[in-house]
Amino acid sequence: LALARADATELQPQPVELVALARELTRSAWPRARGAGIDLGFEAPDTPLTARGHTGLLREALGNLLHNALRYTPPGGHVTVQVAREGDTARLSVLDDGPGLAPDELERAGERFFRGRGARSGGTGLGLAIARAVAQRHGGTLALRSTTEGLGLVASLWLPLDPSDPPESEILRGFP
Repeated sequence: LALARADATELQPQPVELVALARELTRSAWPRARGAGIDLGFEAPDTPLTARGHTGLLREALGNLLHNALRYTPPGGHVTVQVAREGDTARLSVLDDGPGLAPDELERAGERFFRGRGARSGGTGLGLAIARAVAQRHGGTLALRSTTEGLGLVASLWLPLDPSDPPESEILRGFP
């Protein structure tokens, strides 16, 4: 059903404050992370980042990335949700130090029903496909890569910022 919503929901774009959305999702996951012995962190700019889109779909996409990271990160591990501005694009990333994906699996991750060799039972192989579909519906992309240390995964939603969202340099100079 979530994939059908990602594919078919009428967007009627509204302003979505991405830092607040990511912070809310991260806070709601803290009890689960603590219960699993995972250190869950949050990193974001002090300034808001606004995209135009469907709040529920964007919450679903980022929530799927966070859910996967918490599911595959072992006790004692770390998961970090990051929000950053890069030019006229927002990057919402979930970094973990779980088992990650093999290079050949990174290429296929995000395909419907694809599950990596280390996938745990109970999943459907749709979480990343939903995230990818939501990103594409919003004019963005889903990017997956191994961490620089070679263990873990970085899953990022790249979304265009609302054109009316001023660049950080203008905010710092005091422009509206």
